[in-house]
Amino acid sequence: MRKACENEATTTVKKKNIAWTLAENIVNTRYEALPKEAVQATKKSILDTLGVIAAASGIATECRLLVDFIKEAGGKEESTIIGFGHRVPAWMAAFANGAMGHCLDYDDLHYKAFVHPSSSVVSAGLAVAERVGNVHGKDFITAVALGDDLACRMGLSIHYKIDWLLTSVLGVFGATAASGKVLRLDERTMVNALSIALNEAAGTREMRYSLDNHLGGMRDGYPARGGVFSALLAKQGIKGPESCFDGKAGLFNVYFGGNFKPEVLTAHLGKQFEVAHVGIKAWPTCGNTHVYIDGTLRIITRQNLRPEDIDRITLFVGELAMYNCQPLEERRRPPSPIDAKYSIPFSVAIAAVKRRVAIGDVTMAAIKEQEVLEMAQKVGVIFDARFNSERGAPPGMVEIATKDGRVFSERLEVGYGHPSNPISEEDAIKKFLDCVSYSARPVPRNAAEKIVDTVMNLEKQQNVSSVVRLLS
Repeated sequence: MRKACENEATTTVKKKNIAWTLAENIVNTRYEALPKEAVQATKKSILDTLGVIAAASGIATECRLLVDFIKEAGGKEESTIIGFGHRVPAWMAAFANGAMGHCLDYDDLHYKAFVHPSSSVVSAGLAVAERVGNVHGKDFITAVALGDDLACRMGLSIHYKIDWLLTSVLGVFGATAASGKVLRLDERTMVNALSIALNEAAGTREMRYSLDNHLGGMRDGYPARGGVFSALLAKQGIKGPESCFDGKAGLFNVYFGGNFKPEVLTAHLGKQFEVAHVGIKAWPTCGNTHVYIDGTLRIITRQNLRPEDIDRITLFVGELAMYNCQPLEERRRPPSPIDAKYSIPFSVAIAAVKRRVAIGDVTMAAIKEQEVLEMAQKVGVIFDARFNSERGAPPGMVEIATKDGRVFSERLEVGYGHPSNPISEEDAIKKFLDCVSYSARPVPRNAAEKIVDTVMNLEKQQNVSSVVRLLS
């Protein structure tokens, strides 16, 4: 009798830790419990993620190198590499699709959590759904909503320093949650999956500081692959340390010096979903550039300015945005598309010259266009502490001086696409249709429109794999 009581007490203590609390929520949450806004936001993010993956398949040369490598390795034909149609083991399909999901830096973003959740979560969940087969749209929406929610809550719970790359480090737990939900893991097995994922959590911002490297774009393949792998290992019976989050050498103590807020992870868990606060990007560039792109476009459109009218452009930036402005000469002449996307001065130059910033404006050929490079030389940067931001995309101001002596300025708190100024459904669909037009395998217009209709009504679909077939 005494031994039975001790065992019961031990179980109670175990279930008080963070991993158990999160696992219980993931396992027990049903589609019917999702708020309407969470369902709509999740479907929008799924559509957006599929689009940017398809676009990268035809544009990003580094992803083609990765896909060729994965195809050469071969393996069981379980899940599809979007844009190519090749079927490979689920975790490798997740790796390829996750890498393509962020390669254009056009994927969705939770500005306050500093996490791009869906590139890894959707890629992982979809790969597992194909492996399992006949996964209902309601179940897939629930899995993605839970995965996005977990990755974003984790980002919100920590005191962020600019060292770890949070999407890589935290995204693997969201991808694991989505994968485990699709696999219908029980609570104990879900705890194991999250614990195994600790061994997959990696990635620092060095890939952002070093110009002309592929990992800055491909990084989300790692958490996607790790999430699928962790969930499948747990299903196989592999056990992990259940104190993976709050243990002595758990994630929060080792990676973040114990500086985190556990209440942020669990407040209104299962009732409020952070996916509802994820922004769909209007431009294929780093989120920190968007205020400045938006401000530039507003000025030149309102004043009908032509490139030859502009004498100089001055950007007023805070501490976080300054990382995307220095060293200034390198930022004015980015050596690769991914570097162009992370350069505020160069993104502004594109907007000033072309009155847009589109996928075709940040290809290797486009970033060498002389008119844009000349405009970038006119862009200067001034540090202004008014535009510092502890959380979220920082505010900013753009000032454009013309050759005839006029000066125009635009100060914005957020850019178009931020959850406070969300992209319209019409623009989100236009973005998707534009993205799939770049796919490595051409997607006919009627098929692309069918995908839009299918995803926006995903809760009615008996098998989410039908979306992949339309894309590949």
